[in-house]
Amino acid sequence: MGELWDVYDSNKRKTGKIAERGVDILLSDGNYHIVVQGVIINSKNQILISKRAPHKKFGLMWEMNGGSILKGETSLEGIIRELKEELGIEVCKREAAFLKCLKSEEVPLDFQDFWLFRKDVDLKDITFPDGETIAAKWVSIEEYLEMVKKKEVMPTINFTEEDYRNAINMKKRESYDYIGKTVKVKIDRPLNSNHPKHGFKYPVNYGYIENTVSGDGEELECYVLGIDEPIEEFEGECIAVIYRINDDDKLIVVKNGQNYTDDEIRSKTDFQEQFFVSEIIR
Repeated sequence: MGELWDVYDSNKRKTGKIAERGVDILLSDGNYHIVVQGVIINSKNQILISKRAPHKKFGLMWEMNGGSILKGETSLEGIIRELKEELGIEVCKREAAFLKCLKSEEVPLDFQDFWLFRKDVDLKDITFPDGETIAAKWVSIEEYLEMVKKKEVMPTINFTEEDYRNAINMKKRESYDYIGKTVKVKIDRPLNSNHPKHGFKYPVNYGYIENTVSGDGEELECYVLGIDEPIEEFEGECIAVIYRINDDDKLIVVKNGQNYTDDEIRSKTDFQEQFFVSEIIR
């Protein structure tokens, strides 16, 4: 059996189906998979691109590295793996920022996620472990766009000058600064209370950190795990951040010394997070 992919619906939610690479029948009629692209930009605001091996489709053309995510992977885990396999570059989740998603309606259907990494990489440190690429170089946005014009860049790479401007203007996620720190949470939606608008019940205590500001201008919000009764306030350790794509981050706060796996965090927060596409950052 070849490479396996999770299958997603048109809203980018897992269907429970599994597709094997090259079996297109599952990737039509509303069944999608996820393709990831890594946009690496250095402190000179240059873009890292690589040349595909001659035996590959679009051989000897230039690209931003990426590929299909595998069964059980998240989008972010997939691009981290692809960059290591294709370029030998080690990146971590905290270095990533979500840039954009494109939805293709051509068979095989897919979502294409672009992840940004602001990172200085010495070209001499780049290796090509899986043999899919044979060279790499840094280019300016002007050089990149000229290469696109000359059809030297893979036609499936949809990265524009506007995307570049958005990338270099992206700010660091301030929520990451709380990971590993003790925080005080004011609980405004205690365990077993109902959401004021949507009506669902909170199976955990949920609140915010006073005197903070998140992306929507409100305080930074938190899930408090491991407390089995309604509370009004809590002091504990932030062990992770739920990075919502195109929405505000949420902190995961627990008693000092406690820990939860990513799967456990997903399970305990799914009552609300099921409505968002997100990554867990540690």
